[in-house]
Amino acid sequence: MDIKIETPFGGSARITKPDREPSPGGDEPQHTFTVGDLRPRVRALLVLCIAIDGTIVLWLAAKNATLTQNAWDLLGTALLLAIGITCALAIGGIVKYRHSSVLTPLASQVFVICLAAYVWLLDLRSPASQLGGITGVALALGAVALCWVLYLSRYAAGALTRTGIAVVALFPLIGLVQFWIQNEYMTHSSLPLIDVQTELTPVGSTGPIIHVLAKTTYHNRGSFRVDVPATLTRVVVYPKGTPAEPPTPENVAGHLNALGSQFGDYRETPAMSAQARLIYAGSSGGAGGAFLAPGSTNQGSTIIDIDSRTVRLAVIKVTLIAVTHRSVKETRTCYPPQVALGEDVIGFLRESTLVHDFLGGKALCTETQFASRGVIEELVSDHPVLRIFTMVYASGATTPILLPFFGTQESLDNPLSSTKASTIIENANPSGMFGSSAEYAPSDADVRPSP
Repeated sequence: MDIKIETPFGGSARITKPDREPSPGGDEPQHTFTVGDLRPRVRALLVLCIAIDGTIVLWLAAKNATLTQNAWDLLGTALLLAIGITCALAIGGIVKYRHSSVLTPLASQVFVICLAAYVWLLDLRSPASQLGGITGVALALGAVALCWVLYLSRYAAGALTRTGIAVVALFPLIGLVQFWIQNEYMTHSSLPLIDVQTELTPVGSTGPIIHVLAKTTYHNRGSFRVDVPATLTRVVVYPKGTPAEPPTPENVAGHLNALGSQFGDYRETPAMSAQARLIYAGSSGGAGGAFLAPGSTNQGSTIIDIDSRTVRLAVIKVTLIAVTHRSVKETRTCYPPQVALGEDVIGFLRESTLVHDFLGGKALCTETQFASRGVIEELVSDHPVLRIFTMVYASGATTPILLPFFGTQESLDNPLSSTKASTIIENANPSGMFGSSAEYAPSDADVRPSP
């Protein structure tokens, strides 16, 4: 830099000063790190990892689209597709535009970490861990993605903007909301609410035979469609002349303890299974696709004849098993050869009538396998099954009765020892067992005199 100075004597002087060197904090723009600044081997390895992630995620998105059942499942497909597209954009930026920032590759790896965490959370809710299988693979990919995030985040400071940070944070937040709604909110807010009513009403007689109308009513007072895989109605009668049972502490306690209460209340004139005689039994199963729409009511009735000369008490008991609607993959018989309803209707009907030994008694059995609600659940979960036994004979119990068990195909081989698996699956599938009972005691007023 030259400086010219005028003197009082008319002369001039010229001083030359060297230019200042630019300071590190000056206005000169700093260099922004791009993918082109990565070493070739590092770029190639990054492209390979993102390509593997993108291929897997896009396949998951396509598969998930075929399993979609509702809007929340569709949101999962959209999230998977968005992650796959982000991976594709990251690869394009690395291969074609080496001057692009590392933000897109960084975002793709953050999304892969979130997806691995989602798989792990589903695995925690599964009866059997898949850490040695699909969950382990997902966590391994997530660990590799975490290494890339730690590596690339050192160079992404210049490329990060508030918008970029918001977009990267939005996807995990949406995924968390979708997981919570599907696995927490829906399972607790969609429990079946079924009112069951039953009546025994005399409508006439023929001599000493009283004709009784047995009527049942089912009402869905909930807000969700409810599938009804099984219902059972039975009418038993108890004979006259049954000896009284005095209310001793031992007799009363025998009916009120945890075991005795399952077999009948205390009555001075006992109404126990030993005296019970079955005069009517009817059932319906999931093979018919029975369901109750929100607010709907279903009624059924039948006429039963009771001999007033020998019967002192008639009892009707109705049991209904309800499951909040979800798609069914297959309905089949329980024991080999397991015949699926959708593959062989005649074979299924034939096998479902066979009586099997169970818990020291005799039972019919069918089971329903629920369809997965998404591809990740399809891979991670253990394909939940609802197995329903219809006990036609059980020592010490009034039969027939329904015994439902949730579980997996493996755990249901011994359902009483797999209560943990049953509880986990039952908590994830809103369901309930509802019942009602009514009694009728024949009286002389119900018997019309013979003409």
